[in-house]
Parts: sequence; structure tokens; C-alpha cells
Amino acid sequence: MVRHSTPLLLVLAAALATACGSNHTVTAAEMYQGRWNYDLPDAATMTNIAIMNIGDGVRGPQIGDIVFTAAGPDRIVGRTDVGCTWQFAVTATGLALASPGQTCYNPTAGYAYTMTEWTVHVSGGHETESIKAVSHHEDRDYEFDLSRGARTRAAEDDPKAAKAFQGTWAYGAPDLGSGANTRLAAGGAPKPLTGAVSITPDYDDRVTAHTDDGCDWTLVARGDTAKLDPPAQTCTLANAAVTLSYWTIVTDGHRQLSAMYGTDLTGTRFSASGDLLRR
Repeated sequence: MVRHSTPLLLVLAAALATACGSNHTVTAAEMYQGRWNYDLPDAATMTNIAIMNIGDGVRGPQIGDIVFTAAGPDRIVGRTDVGCTWQFAVTATGLALASPGQTCYNPTAGYAYTMTEWTVHVSGGHETESIKAVSHHEDRDYEFDLSRGARTRAAEDDPKAAKAFQGTWAYGAPDLGSGANTRLAAGGAPKPLTGAVSITPDYDDRVTAHTDDGCDWTLVARGDTAKLDPPAQTCTLANAAVTLSYWTIVTDGHRQLSAMYGTDLTGTRFSASGDLLRR
């Protein structure tokens, strides 16, 4: 329905603007503006599953958001939730990198990557995309290929979103192929993530996540995605502290996928990836 009604809505909007005496014409770039969340990854259809040439091939679920802002009639700036900014140009069919080969150092993960191709197409409140990139690590470079990316537009203030995250969520079995339900400390081997996370409502679009180690963390929910807010939080346990610099969760109300970065009680950097089900 959205697909077929969009042209009519645009015509009506233009007519109303003319009737009100406005001279502003919505540019193509402005149509992409806003926050777009990745939909819950689906391994069966490979939606939001990237392939990376690590070992025999690693399948990496993609979660998080990007905020598109118009920087001119045919230019868009996209800022991702990991702190990278990318320049796009409006094309006849959507968006594409304004110049291929853009590089960003990802402060969250601690490495840089180069985007060689990124195309975006929007229909109403839904977006599809494809990405080809190369991540740069100390040992070597790795290729990244996301052929079936899908996102949904999210409101900035979305109090109804919090409900889908509430409840107790249990980690599933660890999967070394995707990294799901594993925790990786710098210089170490992956270890299983076990236990549960309990999420309770706070206020408006805010929730609090309670982890098994006794820490509480606050997140903001928009659409299907909740992320750490404020973006850096510390929990003191005994005489040491755990710090999270990133925690993002996507859910359909029954299943959660999550990604986390921080430092543990010894001051060692770690990353964790979760695939949880509601208890």
C-alpha cells in the first residue's frame, strides 16, 4: 500500500504547500533524511547478514542505525552509530557513495575500514542497501560483503518502542561461525556468553538492562533498536569497574541480537555478540 500511495501523497503535499504560499520544494536528498534501523537479521534469507573472508567465511549479522542528513540538493551525509561519517550522492535510483574508497577509523571496534561500494534505495519507510568494504587489521585486510541490507525508518522519540525490549532474555548456544553468544577479549580466544539479561522500563523510550554480574545499564529504544545512552557507561564492582562504550540490541519482541564493546574488570578491551530468546 505504501508503495502505491507515495506518489499521491507527494502530489497532495505539493498542492498544500502551494496553497499555503510556500516556495520550498522538497529536494531528493531531503527524502532520505532521518534515522534508519537495520531490521532483525535473517540467516534464512541472508537479510542483514554480511559475509567476511575470515577462515572459511564468517557470517556477521548487521545491527544498529544510520542517520541521513541532507547536505545539499543532491548530497547526503550518513553517520552510523559506531561514529563513522560517509558522503553520499543522490542518483537516479537512490543513493551511492559520493566517492568510492572512503575510509573511517571505527573508534568502537578499534580498526579502520574502507567502503568501496554502498548503494541505498528507499520506498516509503523502508530502505534496502548493498555494501562492499575492506576492514584493515594488524594481520591483514578482510573483505566485507552485504548484499541484502534492509532498514526501517525510526522516529527520534518513540515511547512505544520500549515495550518490545522488556522482560528476561537468555543467551543461546555459542556459535563460533557467526560469533553469536561469544565474548572475545583482546589477545584471547572466544568464550561462551551464558546467563540472562533482564530489561525493565524506565521512562518514555528509556529502559534499564540488568546483567548477571550485578550491573545496570541504560538504553534508549527507537523502533526495533535500543542502544546504550549515554554512549559510555561504567559499573563499579568491588574495587574494579566495567566500562561499556557500545551496546546495541535489535529485537522483534521474541528474539534479540546484540553487539557490545567495552573494557572488563582487568582493563582489557572486549567485544561480545548475543543471540537471545525471551524466557
